[in-house]
Amino acid sequence: MSKSNPPAYLARTGDSQNVPFNGAEVSLIASRSQTGELIEVAEVLAPKGFKLPAHKHTKTHKSLFVRSGELLLSFPDKTYHLREGDFGHIPKGVAHQIECIAPATKTLYFSGPGGLVSLVTELSQREKNGDESVFTVSSTVDFQLVNGFDPTLPVEQVTSVERPDGPIPYVIRKGGGEHLIVEDQLQTFLVRQNNTEGQFLVVLTEGPKGHAIIQHYHKLHTECFFSLEGSMTMWNEGQTVSLNPGDFLHVPPYTKHSYRLDSPYTKFIGMLSPGLFEPFFDALCTPYPAQILPDKPGPARFDRLLKTYGSLDLYFVSPPPDNSMNPLQATMVRFSFWLAGKLASKK
Repeated sequence: MSKSNPPAYLARTGDSQNVPFNGAEVSLIASRSQTGELIEVAEVLAPKGFKLPAHKHTKTHKSLFVRSGELLLSFPDKTYHLREGDFGHIPKGVAHQIECIAPATKTLYFSGPGGLVSLVTELSQREKNGDESVFTVSSTVDFQLVNGFDPTLPVEQVTSVERPDGPIPYVIRKGGGEHLIVEDQLQTFLVRQNNTEGQFLVVLTEGPKGHAIIQHYHKLHTECFFSLEGSMTMWNEGQTVSLNPGDFLHVPPYTKHSYRLDSPYTKFIGMLSPGLFEPFFDALCTPYPAQILPDKPGPARFDRLLKTYGSLDLYFVSPPPDNSMNPLQATMVRFSFWLAGKLASKK
C-alpha cells in the first residue's frame, strides 16, 4: 500500500461513530479524512418529520439510497416520494429538501468531501451547544441554505427505472438503473461519471453464491463496499473478512482485494471515487434489459478486458484467492494478464 493513501478499514454495522441531530441518529461511516479527501458515507436513522431544510452544494454531488422507511425528496420543479430500495441523485448546485415521512427511515448517503458527514458533525455540535444559528457552518462544509424554497406539489411516486445522462437531478425506482450482466451477476449503474462530472460512481451488485473474482488492486481510485443483503467474503490485503448487511469496507489505492458472494442471494452497493474505473464495467459486462438476475449466466468479456487492460486502473495480482480455478485455468489467467500488461507496456 502506498504511504500517501489512508489505510483500508472495516466498519461493522453499529461500529461507526454515531452523532445525534434533530432527533435522528447519524452513523458517520466514512469521513473525508478516512478516505483521503475523496468520499463521505453516512447512514441516517430518522423519525417521521425529520427534515433537512432546502439547501445546495457548490462542489460535491450527492446520492442517497433508502434502506427502509419513506422520504420526500424535493427539487425546484418536482417532489418525489421515495420508499425502500429507491434511489436519488442530487448534483452540485441543485436546491433540494429532504423530509422523512415514516418512522425509523434509514437512508444511506454518498458524497464527495464536505458532504453529509462533515455537515452533521458540525450541526450536532452546534445543537449540543445550544447555538441559535444551527445551520451556520464552517467553510470546510459544502452547504448553503436556500431561502424561499417551496416543495412542488402534488407529490409524485417514483416510477422511472432509467438512469439519465448528465449532471441533472433524478430518482430511480427500486430495481431500476442501467443493468449490465457478467456471468451470473447483475451490475447496475445508479450513477455514472457523467452524472457527477467524474467525481464518483455508484454501482449495485447482485448475484447468487459463487466464486471469488481475481485478486487485484488499483492505483488511482478508491472503492467502498456496503453490504445490503446476504453475506459475502472480502479478501483485503491478505485478510479475509465477511461482510453482512450494514457492514462497510473501505479499499484505498494499492490495496490488494477480491470478493465472493456467499448467500443464495447477495446484494451490495459500491461507491468508486473518482469515477475513472467506469470503462472496466463496459469492457467486462454486457448490457442486460431485465431488472432481475439472469436464469442463465451471461458472458464475461475477458477478451475486451484484456484489450483495454493497458488503459484501465486495474492491476492483476493473482487468480481467485479461494482456489476456485484449477491449476491450468490459473496458469492461463496469469499468462493472459502478464501478456496484456507487457503489450500495453503497463507498469
